[in-house]
Amino acid sequence: MAKDLIRSKGEGETMPDDLSGLRIKIKNRSELNAAEGQNNAKAYAKYLLYIKPTSRSKLFTHRVLLEIHRDMFGEVWSWAGKVRKTEKNLGAVPVKIGSEIDRLLYDLHHWETEKMESFEIAVRLHHRLVEIHPFENGNGRWARLVSNLYLRQKNVPIIEWPSDEKVIKETFKPKYLAALKKADHGDYKDLITLHRNLVR
Repeated sequence: MAKDLIRSKGEGETMPDDLSGLRIKIKNRSELNAAEGQNNAKAYAKYLLYIKPTSRSKLFTHRVLLEIHRDMFGEVWSWAGKVRKTEKNLGAVPVKIGSEIDRLLYDLHHWETEKMESFEIAVRLHHRLVEIHPFENGNGRWARLVSNLYLRQKNVPIIEWPSDEKVIKETFKPKYLAALKKADHGDYKDLITLHRNLVR
């Protein structure tokens, strides 16, 4: 299907380089973004509106984490919810992705046992999921939904991530990436502050 796509450079909307696994026909990146956005919105509604999480819910398991990604992108990409098999310039090597997710879930249990504040746990969960980078694409959006789902489960106000593209590019993204980089070295202060400033 990818070979039938028309590449459009209008308004800077060049197509992604790799379209393998695309389930739909699109003409440009704007249409792809719109399709992913609609798919993401359904997943957000499912997990943050329709599901009523409780402390007993089995939401934070290896299987469910993959299902969440599939629910977010499965209408657009065939690889949604499947651990990537290719090397990236960031993230765990493919053969270690499964064990890294399991290690994170172990750490999550440890953080809860040690009575770490739920908000900080959500921030750490977000960071580690981005750091592992299990999927071909959509890792950041997936990590943000999962962290909000954790907050929702703990009855803590969720994060309202910016949606305006200009704000994201010029203001939010540089701060976000800098905070993630500090968290890579164990300093979560800026990332926690960034999250707190976005509480709904």
